[in-house]
Amino acid sequence: MIQELTLEKLQWPQLLEYLAQEAQTLEGRDACARLKPEFAADDIEKRWQDVVPLRDLLRSGYRPPIGELPEMRPIFRGALLGQILDGEMLWNVYVLLQTVRNVHQFAADRMDRCRTLTRFHRTIHPLPKLARTIEKTISPDGELLDDASPELQRIRAQKLSMRKKIEQMIRQLLTDQQLEPYVQDKFFTVRSERYVVPIRLDGRGRVKGYIHDSSDSGQTLYIELSEIRPLNDALLELESAEKIEILRIFKELSMQVAAELEILTTNYEGLIELDVLCAEAGLAVRLDAGQAVLRKDPGLRLSYARHPLLALQDGPKAVANSVSLEDGQISLIVSGPNAGGKTVVLKTVGLLHLMAKSRLLVPCDEHSELYLFRNIFVEIGDAQNLSANLSTFSGHLMGLKPILQNSRPDDLVLLDELAVGTEPQTGCAIGQAVLEELVNRRTINIVTTHFDNLKSLAVNDQRFRNGSMEFSTKNLQPTYKLILDLPGQSYGIEVAEHIGLPKHVIERAKDLRGRSSSQMDQILESWQLLREEAEREKKKYEQLKLEMESQKFRWEQERAALANAKADISAKIKARYEDQIDDLKRSYNEILDDIKQTVQEQKKLSSGPEAIRDALKDKQKRAEGIGRDLSVGLDRLASEFRSSVELPGIPADITQLSTGSRVYIVSMGKEAVVSKVQPTLEVTAGLLKLRPSLQDLRMLVETAEAKKTSKVRGPAATPDKSQIGLVIPTPTNSLDLRGMDTDTALDRTWSFIDKAVLRGENWVILIHGHGTDTLKRGLRKALTKDAPYALDFRPGEPEEGGDGVTVVQLRH
Repeated sequence: MIQELTLEKLQWPQLLEYLAQEAQTLEGRDACARLKPEFAADDIEKRWQDVVPLRDLLRSGYRPPIGELPEMRPIFRGALLGQILDGEMLWNVYVLLQTVRNVHQFAADRMDRCRTLTRFHRTIHPLPKLARTIEKTISPDGELLDDASPELQRIRAQKLSMRKKIEQMIRQLLTDQQLEPYVQDKFFTVRSERYVVPIRLDGRGRVKGYIHDSSDSGQTLYIELSEIRPLNDALLELESAEKIEILRIFKELSMQVAAELEILTTNYEGLIELDVLCAEAGLAVRLDAGQAVLRKDPGLRLSYARHPLLALQDGPKAVANSVSLEDGQISLIVSGPNAGGKTVVLKTVGLLHLMAKSRLLVPCDEHSELYLFRNIFVEIGDAQNLSANLSTFSGHLMGLKPILQNSRPDDLVLLDELAVGTEPQTGCAIGQAVLEELVNRRTINIVTTHFDNLKSLAVNDQRFRNGSMEFSTKNLQPTYKLILDLPGQSYGIEVAEHIGLPKHVIERAKDLRGRSSSQMDQILESWQLLREEAEREKKKYEQLKLEMESQKFRWEQERAALANAKADISAKIKARYEDQIDDLKRSYNEILDDIKQTVQEQKKLSSGPEAIRDALKDKQKRAEGIGRDLSVGLDRLASEFRSSVELPGIPADITQLSTGSRVYIVSMGKEAVVSKVQPTLEVTAGLLKLRPSLQDLRMLVETAEAKKTSKVRGPAATPDKSQIGLVIPTPTNSLDLRGMDTDTALDRTWSFIDKAVLRGENWVILIHGHGTDTLKRGLRKALTKDAPYALDFRPGEPEEGGDGVTVVQLRH
């Protein structure tokens, strides 16, 4: 069992408050607030299987309609003991059944989208007969309706009639000349469930009736007049009869509830369980949380882990970090600047393990691996948790004592600022001794520190791993990103400078640090500079890779389209001439059959050899004509088929290529113009700028007219305003560049045009505004000289935005 103090240090109660806010019922919120990290792997994985489908359902905008349920357990206890339930209790039963009906229908409608709802659809039962009975008997305020039974309806009708009769008689008596002098006020009231009238004190003995009450001053008596006493008695009898009938109805309804008590209890508990599941799913939606892999052996491998409390708060987005130990590594030593996020990393690891042991989905990558540690030991004393006091060195050692006494290989130890509070050499020695003891026990641990000696442990011992919190030397602020396998610097002076300490104090501190700066600080500073340079190169490479992939995609699309077109053309040519050849073959066979028939007929006749020879010559001429037609058709077919597959031009030679040379791209079956030879061969084919291999090109014969055309229609062609008509701006064809510098605007422009080409857009509108015209001139210069596509452009018309926009036509 994880100690309450550990839960408080990791701010577990605060996370449960967020979880409880997601619940709809009071009992569901109580269950969320009592959640403890005490579940086994089988329970956790089973729970995740239930929550994940609900999380996906909530993401799509659907939530089971549970709402705020009344507290039902006292009602169930009363029904079990045979108590008669009152109207309010019975109406709460009806509310429960209505909620069950709504949730049951909700589950039936969405079982195919959320398998978790299937179980609740099978286990909860609406009991429509009992619900209708209560609805027709009880009002929402818990009162019996007049038509709850025929007898109750009759009694209440008689009561109403009797009251009217009494009130009418009292009004008549108040006008009686003998009674009127003693009447205090001409009204009547009810005392002890009997109608009375107010009489002055001097009317006592003169007005016939029974005194039921008097005023506080004693000057007014409330007398039940003798004439209305029988009517009051009759009214009381009706009141008694009504109470008996109400009691009978309540008893009958209570018996019906008791008969269905098992189902009602199952329904209520099912709704509470579903409410808690939905609360966990709702928290997972807010955290973008999911499942992780549960390890069988102790270890740590978290990817894209976010601190849940930071992720739930309004403000900057929580930074995701990967926190892991490789095989054989036991201790992660995290260093870096103050307020750089070291403690956040520590708490993130602890909270995510608590969430997993509580069956909650965790805010990290699904490939992350979590081990269910038996216990988590935490020694954190920082200003981030206002409920914790800053500890002294002795208090810190008192916190370390139980960890060193009780930690085992299946435990997790989290230590923040190990061994601080004393002089550095002693603190460093104690810190190293503590870490070596934990590592010897094979207890997984994470420690934050500023001590150089602890940072250097990973250099000589493979059981340790370094990690540092990144600090931007450009803007003197932490990025809160954890960098593994690199020790960090404290950047104390830089942080002080950013906070705003006096300049002369900062300069003096820099001078003193320069004299005593440790070798570790110098090495780390050098590593940091090299890393920042590597990051810049990485971004350039990724941008280049993205551009190449975009070009590759367009090239593959073009090649596939041309290959399909070529295959279609070849197939059509082949089919056409095959039909013609088949017709010629049929004609030729018909001539041969005709010749044979002629020979047979001539044999039967007495004709001479000359007649037979003449007939055969005629048939032979016809056959020769068909044969010639067949030969011509075959030659034409071969010629056309060769023209569809043979390659034009000659193999390309790099020494003979120059800007403007016309070439043929073999793999695409498309002509292109060379736009650059050195340092990398580049050609323009329609809208595409490509960098094909030399082996994929064939040189085409150049003509003066072709050269002239290629110069006119190259990427740097002069804008022709007359070719571009009025363009209506839309969200998909317009790009707002206002407020950007030229380089950023050009990057956005080329990316926007890339997407426009892929969508098949013919025009785009670049919105740059007027300002100093620097952005406008830079954009139009780049469109003229550096555009990666064949295009025209012009200033916008007044209807389009005037000279504050540039309209670009993409030439397909």
